[in-house]
Amino acid sequence: MTKWIKICGVTTVHDATMIAAAGASAIGLNCYPKSKRYLAAAAAARQIRDSVAAELDVVGVFVNSAAAEVAKLAEDIGLNAVQFHGDESTVEIIRFHEICPDVAIIRAFRIGAEGLTTLQSTVTELVDAGVPLAAVLVDAFVEGEYGGTGHQVDAKLLQDWPGHWPRLILAGGLTPETAAAAAAAVNPWGVDTASGIELSPGIKCPSKVRQFVDVLAVDASCRLSG
Repeated sequence: MTKWIKICGVTTVHDATMIAAAGASAIGLNCYPKSKRYLAAAAAARQIRDSVAAELDVVGVFVNSAAAEVAKLAEDIGLNAVQFHGDESTVEIIRFHEICPDVAIIRAFRIGAEGLTTLQSTVTELVDAGVPLAAVLVDAFVEGEYGGTGHQVDAKLLQDWPGHWPRLILAGGLTPETAAAAAAAVNPWGVDTASGIELSPGIKCPSKVRQFVDVLAVDASCRLSG
């Protein structure tokens, strides 16, 4: 049963509080300058964080940023989790964990023709290094893009997710119309959506957010640390 929902690419306090009221579990704040949903100012991100931190996980999404930079923004914004969504080395992720041991880590993978080969080796390296991954997020690979593309992952690749691996978060092309079937096919611990519930990049549609949460019937109390 899917327990956790993240609405990613949130850019306003209004949307953050609306998402909390709808019963989601988390919001994602995009810290990648090339993203259409990028939050350029840490102060603005902090305002969004402060509006919902008592109710939701607040996840910063980073792409190929150095560990020290991620750590500084995590502190400035007050993030309780970070998502490494690029081509970061295990060394950088280990270094971040050493700097911020209390911040939950989600490692994202864009799955293409190679399947789960890179995911498997990277997860093994991180676990062996003592990095306690809160979850692994799986998104669809699109050349030159790091999330928010609306493309779906092949569910067949994820149906035999090993029980000893970190919890699975499914992303990629999830909408109110597709989320229930996708979750039933994969049985992930969590799901993540950005473009699937938007009016335009970074601006969420309240009715779509509510529909998305309602069709999945998640556990509103579920958190990354739980």
